[in-house]
Amino acid sequence: MVVGGVEYLDEDAELFPDGSVHDATLARDTEIQGLPCAGNRSVVYFPNGRLRLAWLSRPATVGAVPCAPGIVYLHENGGLLNAKLAIPREFSGVAVRAGERVTLDREGRLLEHSLSLEADESVGGLPCSAAFPAWLYPDGRPSLVVLASPAVVAGREYPRGAELFLEEDGQVLQWHQADLDSGRRYKGRVFGVYEASFE
Repeated sequence: MVVGGVEYLDEDAELFPDGSVHDATLARDTEIQGLPCAGNRSVVYFPNGRLRLAWLSRPATVGAVPCAPGIVYLHENGGLLNAKLAIPREFSGVAVRAGERVTLDREGRLLEHSLSLEADESVGGLPCSAAFPAWLYPDGRPSLVVLASPAVVAGREYPRGAELFLEEDGQVLQWHQADLDSGRRYKGRVFGVYEASFE
């Protein structure tokens, strides 16, 4: 299937009512809206035709942000929403290492970033498991962590393995239990608190 000069695989293509592509798998590596998009991977578009999600086949700069190959999420204005950094970058005084993910608002301001841990350690006063990246707000407070040992947050005790989603004031929005002892490898999250909706 070819739409707008781009070839997609037919079997999983979803179209908007006007016939434009909403979600489909690229037949081959293709440059779309200036981004090197990987073949055999999904691309998702907004109704206005702008890319919403793509898999970069090689490093690329989105706005002023150098992104590593892999999944990227975009705002409707074309700005970067979430990606893994190709090189270290500073966002208004917050240094983020290469290989970490960042979530930005529509104006390019940092909302949160991931922090991979070499070993279990305390982050923002919480004992965090190195099995999962911690997510931090720009001021360094945690937005998402998995506890390496039980901890009390706002007067409530959470068990080892609790995945805590935290407000900027430190209150727990919600939590889930992760099994740290099964030896199972968990897929890495691409967002902390800030989730992307794809309806």
